[in-house]
Amino acid sequence: MDKSVSNKIRILSFYSIFMVVVCHAYNLTNLDIETNRDVVYYIEYIFALELSNIFIPMFFFISGFLFFKNHDLSVFTFKRKIKNRFKTLVIPYFLWCGLWFLIVYGVQFIPMLSHFFEEPLHEMPLWKQAWLAFVDPINYTFWFIRELIFYVWLTPLIYLAIKYLKFYFLIFLCALLFLQQPSLFYVNNVYLLQFLGLFSFTCGAYTSIKKLNIISNFKPPVYLASIVIWGIGIFLNFYVRDAYEETHIISILCKRITMFIGFFTVWTMYDFINRKYEFTNKPLYGYRFFIYAAHGVALTYFTKIYVKYIGENDIVLLLLFFVSSILATLACVACAKLLQKTTPKVYSLLTGSR
Repeated sequence: MDKSVSNKIRILSFYSIFMVVVCHAYNLTNLDIETNRDVVYYIEYIFALELSNIFIPMFFFISGFLFFKNHDLSVFTFKRKIKNRFKTLVIPYFLWCGLWFLIVYGVQFIPMLSHFFEEPLHEMPLWKQAWLAFVDPINYTFWFIRELIFYVWLTPLIYLAIKYLKFYFLIFLCALLFLQQPSLFYVNNVYLLQFLGLFSFTCGAYTSIKKLNIISNFKPPVYLASIVIWGIGIFLNFYVRDAYEETHIISILCKRITMFIGFFTVWTMYDFINRKYEFTNKPLYGYRFFIYAAHGVALTYFTKIYVKYIGENDIVLLLLFFVSSILATLACVACAKLLQKTTPKVYSLLTGSR
């Protein structure tokens, strides 16, 4: 893979994961600050919801692009790549989901922490425990990996659809994004085979198969216009979010269009900035999967605990929103380095040899 493309994917992936951490640091749920739409709410809303909205499709796009990169489209290569994804996706999925399930299961027996959980896991039937461990995981960030595993299994069909239906297949998948139902299946309150992920993954696959250039070279006014239009979209979403139900067609349209513009803006602005101030690849970026896998549950319950004691102090909550994101990221990196040093084989299993 070309070095500039490799660096772009690596660097954007890292900062995308950091923005996912920021999203999960949101600390205003069910507070009056959120209900009354105070200034602090809008600041956190921009970072935790609007800015982070674009990074999930970006992850799927990159995943689809990488799967078909240097792919000769033979049956042998499909088998090899799918087998490789078993090591990089399936094994880490079950290890992390099982690990966090056991941690939460144990923590619920600690009296001073048990009241932060609505329903104790040990009181649930075994089928529900298994469901929360591996299908609708307590380690909730891994819904993305669950979806990605489905898409990898579907890659031969995705390739055939691109081969015979060409760009029309992308148009069809894009149309599905504007349906009220966001996925093909809805089982026990879980959306499976989500249209947004499938569309984004397929766009990445299409880009790779057709050998399209993912490094942009627009004139400065294009970048400026995309930023302005994205900002207008975010502003409109403030109003739409309060005026319409989430499943209303206007809400869906505004959310999707803003997301597309945001994706385009971030993806191309990287190239604009990189031409002026070249991004350098840092060892820190290599820990991005561990950060993604380790931060979610711990950050969520840390947030619940400090919100209980701080209350409606908006300035402190806003400060902690940003600080906790950075601290969670640094803590994950520290844990990753410790594991790498002390038990490298365990680290390799947990990260799929990344």
